[in-house]
Amino acid sequence: MIGIGYQIDKINTQKYEALLVQKYVLDGRKIFTWMAVSSPEELAGKLKTLNLVKISPQQPKRFIMRQPHTFGLFEIFEATGGDYVMHLRYIDEELYLCDTTLDEAQKEGWILGYLVLVDIAVLTIIFFSILRMLSPLRAIASSMRKFTTGNYASRSDVRSRDEIGEVAKTYNEMAQTIENLIRSREELLRDVGHELRTPISRGLFALENIEPSKSKEIIKRSLAELDGLTQELLDIEKFQATDILTMQTFSAQTLVLAALSKLQLVDESAIKIELKSNFSLNGDLKYLSLALKNLLDNALKYTDELPITLEVTLNKISVYNHGKPLKKQFEHLLSPFTREENSRIMEGFGLGLNIVSKIVNKHKFILEYGYEVDYHRFSIIMCHTKNKNID
Repeated sequence: MIGIGYQIDKINTQKYEALLVQKYVLDGRKIFTWMAVSSPEELAGKLKTLNLVKISPQQPKRFIMRQPHTFGLFEIFEATGGDYVMHLRYIDEELYLCDTTLDEAQKEGWILGYLVLVDIAVLTIIFFSILRMLSPLRAIASSMRKFTTGNYASRSDVRSRDEIGEVAKTYNEMAQTIENLIRSREELLRDVGHELRTPISRGLFALENIEPSKSKEIIKRSLAELDGLTQELLDIEKFQATDILTMQTFSAQTLVLAALSKLQLVDESAIKIELKSNFSLNGDLKYLSLALKNLLDNALKYTDELPITLEVTLNKISVYNHGKPLKKQFEHLLSPFTREENSRIMEGFGLGLNIVSKIVNKHKFILEYGYEVDYHRFSIIMCHTKNKNID
């Protein structure tokens, strides 16, 4: 703003001086002629016609123009008092003259400059006033970001009575409603899981008192499947409800061991492990081991022959199982409650690959599928791109 004001003042000064030099040069030629042929009284009258007045001798502060004359000297300078003076010397006679009309023009220019500065100052005040009015929006946006990262208790502290305050109030009401829904859903899931597992446990315990039979095995397997469904539903709902991963660095071997411990194999020979590389990765061990466990469980359910193969190469973990080609696209199997109908034993509820896909996507890894020489291959590639399907 100071720079703008300075430039405006500089431009006004330059315009004033250009106008002054032009007028003084024209007037100076006339005055030299009048000084040669007119009496002092006549000269004074003629000077009035040019709006020039005589002033006392002035000390130059800055010369604007200086030009020798045949019988004297012609000068235009800025005096120490700030006036622009025309000095003429003709033989022994000297005149110091000042134009009053140009002084008024200069004052008008300065007034214009001051008005511009005032306008800039007013606009600046308005600008900062608007910023001050809008600054609460930053607080509201910050509260929203905290809410989206899992801090459901985040609320806005804006209490103004204007439209922005109304926005903050509406956000707080909306956040409270969503938090209540999330808390209710979490409580419902915990209650449902507990209530379902209690009769399942009682049923499994009661089966131990029944003589072995085909019907007993069917009931036992059905109860085990129901227990597995309950756990899978709880796992996927809990995973979707939170956006926070517990990131840590661990080895591929640690991930494999964690996944195998979740699988609880009866026959360890059902899985062939080929650890060709023990690379390090960064992720949530709990959820990644759940994803790998589901891949292994899915392969065991749908394979035509054992063992299945778990292969670890650089930045890649793959699970192989023998079977016929998929009847539908791989992406179809990523939807919940979807499964192939050519499984060796009709178990499961089609949630395994859906959970794997969600966990892999949240880590920004690749879930890759391929079919080669009667073998299905499901791979988790530890890099940051989208799901890929290679046929």
